[in-house]
Amino acid sequence: DGPTTPENIVPQTPQVSLSFLLVSGRRRTMSFDPAITIGRVKELVWNAWPADWQDESPQAPSHLRILYLGKILQDEDTLTREQTYSSALPTIVHLSIRPSNISTVDDTMKKRRLSNAFSRRGTTITNDAEIVREGDDTVGSGCCGCIIC
Repeated sequence: DGPTTPENIVPQTPQVSLSFLLVSGRRRTMSFDPAITIGRVKELVWNAWPADWQDESPQAPSHLRILYLGKILQDEDTLTREQTYSSALPTIVHLSIRPSNISTVDDTMKKRRLSNAFSRRGTTITNDAEIVREGDDTVGSGCCGCIIC
């Protein structure tokens, strides 16, 4: 090991430190390259999921949501674009875990609401989500047929 000269110095890439906060109150701080995408951050967090957090473990990186200042960060965005970093302290972001069965429950509820709305209008939905109208376009019982009514 010789003396350090300007030719021997390797430039250090500044790291972004993120402190992930779960709903349960658990925290974990990790550092990343500022040019990394949010999607890649999710993959790295998922791959390094702590053993003592297994009760909250997501099934896949796609089940993770990273929130910063109330906004869900999109997979294609980078940490630099979001300016989520501070040079001195880790930036706190919230880590939300989407339940694995949310899509099936959500789809069932949507189909049920649509079915109820269309039945008020004299329209039914078949199992293949095909809309079948009975009669003309008359709105029945004073309802507009929207999902809310």
